[in-house]
Amino acid sequence: MAAIGIKRTNHTAFTVSDLDRAAAFFRDVLGFSITEKTRQKGEVVGRITGVPGAELDIAFAVAPGHMIELMQYITPVSGRSLDLRPCDPGFSHIAFEVDDIDAAVAAIEAAGYTAVSRPQVVPAGPRKGGKNVYTRGPDRIVIEFQEAPPAR
Repeated sequence: MAAIGIKRTNHTAFTVSDLDRAAAFFRDVLGFSITEKTRQKGEVVGRITGVPGAELDIAFAVAPGHMIELMQYITPVSGRSLDLRPCDPGFSHIAFEVDDIDAAVAAIEAAGYTAVSRPQVVPAGPRKGGKNVYTRGPDRIVIEFQEAPPAR
């Protein structure tokens, strides 16, 4: 079987219900820069997304070493919202390493969002002794924060 030949990760994408609100979260709470919002529509967009008649607004949150695409569909508008648990197939999250996990949780909560728990010490594996926590941002996007284990 031939290898695909992946060169690098390009971006991660999240569909959101309110692009301006999501962009403000990534900019004001997480500190990312946000690209200009663009409108995408037409036959090619429908073929790329697999959603005929798709029209969407897109902006990118530029993170250290990675970009996050934020997409709001103008048409069709979906009233569906998924509330997947980490054990449900299809669940996803994005993880960021931070210097101070408690400060990250405080920033999330000050912005009106939630942490699933308090930061937990990793009990085993290569990150043993570090701390991890899941948080939920706009549209219940799960963002994990990780603090490295203490130097040994």
